[in-house]
Amino acid sequence: MTGLIIATHGKFAASALDAAEMLVGKQEQVETIGFCPGDSLDMLLEHFTNAVDALRDCEEILVLTDIKGGSPCNAATVMKIKNPKIRVVAGLSIPLLVQFFESKANGESLADSIDDLVEVGKFSVREITL
Repeated sequence: MTGLIIATHGKFAASALDAAEMLVGKQEQVETIGFCPGDSLDMLLEHFTNAVDALRDCEEILVLTDIKGGSPCNAATVMKIKNPKIRVVAGLSIPLLVQFFESKANGESLADSIDDLVEVGKFSVREITL
């Protein structure tokens, strides 16, 4: 089973999960981390350690972050170095979350679905024209 950590600046992680669950239903084995003003990098790494520990029974863990190079992404990368079952994807969006949950429900492994997740992220950004 694949666990998920959503890590973002501010409260975006929790709000993105709420929005995705409106579309696909309540999800399990998901942890959210918000990096808020006044939080230290040590606190952020502690939150990651706790989230990974909460998902310890998962065979693999995907970490979705908001911005490549931002503190949540950098902390996720540090965790990836320590734990080979972690994969990190930057560029969180609701379509990407929905695709992850659908792939998980279909029993797909992270290795089988990660390329599709990245493509959905790329494809979902569009200008709406008339």
